[in-house]
Amino acid sequence: MSKNQDSYKRGTAEFLILYLLQQEEMYGYQLTQRMAEKSGGRYTMLLGSLYLMLTRMEADGFVTSRTQLVGKKLTRHYYKISEKGAAHLQEILAEYDEICKGVNLILDREVESDE
Repeated sequence: MSKNQDSYKRGTAEFLILYLLQQEEMYGYQLTQRMAEKSGGRYTMLLGSLYLMLTRMEADGFVTSRTQLVGKKLTRHYYKISEKGAAHLQEILAEYDEICKGVNLILDREVESDE
């Protein structure tokens, strides 16, 4: 992965995680698989990086988690978006849309009208 791709991922990972958790409760590995699946393999995330983000996002009140025993010994941590996280997601998406519009204008690409 290039340095640029890594920077773009860092800038988008939080809202993509929140977006996916808005659709359904998931555990970490499931989240990484869903990202890869929905992006056609273009967006992948290491589990270690994901869990660091989820831990921070839980501390910030954006997600909640629950632990479930799977089998005899394995436990999974399931995450879901909180009300605070849903509001935060809407703010991030609005900011992202504005940035994308500005970048597209600079690049002389078509921009959807606000009308």
